[in-house]
Amino acid sequence: METNDFLLYNEVLYRLHACRTMEELKPTLLGQLKLMIPYTYASFLSIQVDPETQELIHRDPFCQPRQFEAAERAWLGQIDQSYSIWLSHAPESMVVRDSEILSGDNRFSAPSYRKIYLDYHIYDCMQMNITYAGQAMGRLAFYRTQADGLFTDREAFLLRTLSNHIDLACYHCTQRQAQAAQPARTLEELTQVYGLTRRETEILGLVFQDRNNEEILEQLHISKNTLLKHLQNLYRKCGVSSRWDLLKLR
Repeated sequence: METNDFLLYNEVLYRLHACRTMEELKPTLLGQLKLMIPYTYASFLSIQVDPETQELIHRDPFCQPRQFEAAERAWLGQIDQSYSIWLSHAPESMVVRDSEILSGDNRFSAPSYRKIYLDYHIYDCMQMNITYAGQAMGRLAFYRTQADGLFTDREAFLLRTLSNHIDLACYHCTQRQAQAAQPARTLEELTQVYGLTRRETEILGLVFQDRNNEEILEQLHISKNTLLKHLQNLYRKCGVSSRWDLLKLR
């Protein structure tokens, strides 16, 4: 990998993992990938699993440019006829190109092309499903016109090398949003859930108040070794490994 390519690749990874929510991740992901894999249109479709039927539900297309959303919503309307719906059910992330899975010009006779994409002059499409630990979370699609040419083996390889990072970034953003949606737990609830002692509860409460170790020592009149021992017990009981993780228990 050339130096400039390596620096760009590293920047893309940094941008992805810095995102905190899916609303932040989607434009960042499509914007950053365009630097490495040029496209005419791109979309990110969210996937949720129906808890009762276990059916995959595709929704919320986010597109670049935004006016391409009309095409993706039309695709959702006839998703059962799609020749690539199997990709959403794959247990791990895969990258496929229409020019690979449909021989010759067969892709131009597919219903989705004739009814939806013909007006956009689509010539090739490269897609990737997003999944983490077997859980489907979304799918990416990149489109090019004939003037742009086919997606190359190198570009498909680049997307594959990023797939694990994309999966993980989506998972983390989804988890953060789910945790933020939950009602905050009180100190008393945390004490009961994790079986904390009175002193451990006091220390956890001060950690939640953003007190540093010196301030906690001054307020509780305990030694540094005693405080460290209590913190280690807190980490063990709460199943975390850092002060930052303790703060996320709220």
